[in-house]
Amino acid sequence: MNYNRISTNGFSNRESWLRYHQGWPAEPKVRQQYQRGEQCGGCSYFAPLNADWGVCCNRKSRHHLETVFEHFTCPRYVGEGWGPHSFSESIRCECHGVDVSETKHHRNKPD
Repeated sequence: MNYNRISTNGFSNRESWLRYHQGWPAEPKVRQQYQRGEQCGGCSYFAPLNADWGVCCNRKSRHHLETVFEHFTCPRYVGEGWGPHSFSESIRCECHGVDVSETKHHRNKPD
């Protein structure tokens, strides 16, 4: 059960912590996804709180509104990369953390 407390140094749901530490024993597809690097830190719906922890903002995920480790994962993972996140399944941020306004500004600057 999620306690709906913001935690910045641990899972807010004990069952999620167990899944992670036991390696998703009943979910081989989720374990394989994790091993491929498809983890919360790269999910479109991960809202980081600090360098390691964040909140799952995916309403379709069983972990919605839980504090989760950036290296955690779930069956509702939506890959977007480890930069900024769009919180969407249809919009993808492609800047990977690069300030695109600066890049465009310099590219369009007359010589």
